[in-house]
Amino acid sequence: MRVAHRQTTLQFSARVFAAAVAALCYSQLACAGEELPTVRMQIVKAASPGEFSQHRKILVSPTVNTPEPFAGFGGFCGWPKICRLKGGDLFVTFSAGYWHYSPPTPLEKYETAEYVEHLTKNNPFLKSWKCPTGGQMMWIRSRDNGKTWTRPKAFPIVHGATAITDVYQMSDGTMVAVALVEVFRSLRFDPPNSAVEFARATADRLPMEQVFFSSRDNGETWQIACRLKGPFLFMTTSHDFAESPDGSLLLLTAAVPIPAGKAWGPGGGRFVSVLMHSTDHAASWKTVSVIGEREFDVEEGALAVLPDGSLGFASRTMSAWFRSRDGGRTWSKPRKLHAGSGKLFKKGDHLVLPDGTNVILCSGGPGGDGQVFYSRNSGTTWIKPARDRGFRFDPLAYYPDGCVLGDGSIFVVGDHQKLKNQFGPYGAEVTAMRFRIRSAEEGDGIELLPIGE
Repeated sequence: MRVAHRQTTLQFSARVFAAAVAALCYSQLACAGEELPTVRMQIVKAASPGEFSQHRKILVSPTVNTPEPFAGFGGFCGWPKICRLKGGDLFVTFSAGYWHYSPPTPLEKYETAEYVEHLTKNNPFLKSWKCPTGGQMMWIRSRDNGKTWTRPKAFPIVHGATAITDVYQMSDGTMVAVALVEVFRSLRFDPPNSAVEFARATADRLPMEQVFFSSRDNGETWQIACRLKGPFLFMTTSHDFAESPDGSLLLLTAAVPIPAGKAWGPGGGRFVSVLMHSTDHAASWKTVSVIGEREFDVEEGALAVLPDGSLGFASRTMSAWFRSRDGGRTWSKPRKLHAGSGKLFKKGDHLVLPDGTNVILCSGGPGGDGQVFYSRNSGTTWIKPARDRGFRFDPLAYYPDGCVLGDGSIFVVGDHQKLKNQFGPYGAEVTAMRFRIRSAEEGDGIELLPIGE
């Protein structure tokens, strides 16, 4: 049913939860004691990409194109997402708030005392900060390839949803966006002794909720398409849209299944990734598959349809690469994109260039935050400057997200956090960088380019 003027809550079916548990149980048998292999890599020596500071552009910040202040705004302008529209416009979403994530206050109303103490220990200002609605989801637009940008405008306010976690335009022109309702993040528990105890612990708190938006006027106005709840204890702010060859919508997200006791991984739970499918522009969803491993989290995936028609995604924290040749129903055994231990890969994006090169953006690990590496054969061989990192395109670009411009170059947004400013002690700015992938004849690597040319 298409949702137009009212909000609805859709529930994951019981088989989704069963699939999550089955995936974890299978991985316990398949992966215990196995060493995760690495992908095939081509290590190249590349010329300098150029001077980062000469090419970086700030799109919004506490001093540049600053949103109209609201109650509790602290100068945080971060977590950007970008898509290039059919007419050539660049559309960027970001979170305007007061901290790394900006939930409604008081925190004690939504989180356990232990979690609030943990949050405020290193950020004492959170004890007295007042932001009753939390951060706001906002957007800006450029009609000249990023040279100039409109003033920030707001998405519809949803209590507890503070950041758009992906934005996408489908081939029929419909735009979709998604956000996570980030309250009750702290709820962790071992399997309860009784159904009554479980109900008391989770009443009005679980499952966590995702909110989907749609727009049919190129992002000028947005409506809530659906509010989706599932059987998961905790979901990440990791979402990545892609479009199937048949024109339907895919979404990769990640979550911790319920229950999530100490035996299920560090922190009380193990993240799995969930591939979902929609045929009605995000108004309703079905689950295609659940991808999980016993030994490590599979989260913050970056999904794309590869040039050969298969699906591929890279995930945090082990830089695990998964591939599907049947539309996402089954997946290959994981291989590491970066050699070495975990924590080398954080959320980024996965793009396909006009010439068939697929490109992964990420942050984390050696070499600074904003990194890129790529494949010219649908993910079989990856071209990199080292076995444990990608080519550096901007040391400030945390959690980068990108799009492909008309000339085949790549426009990337990220954020730079922990900036003291006139509005608060924890600000952030949205950064932008443009670069191209050098050809094999040129020696591979990347070249930074001016924005707006």
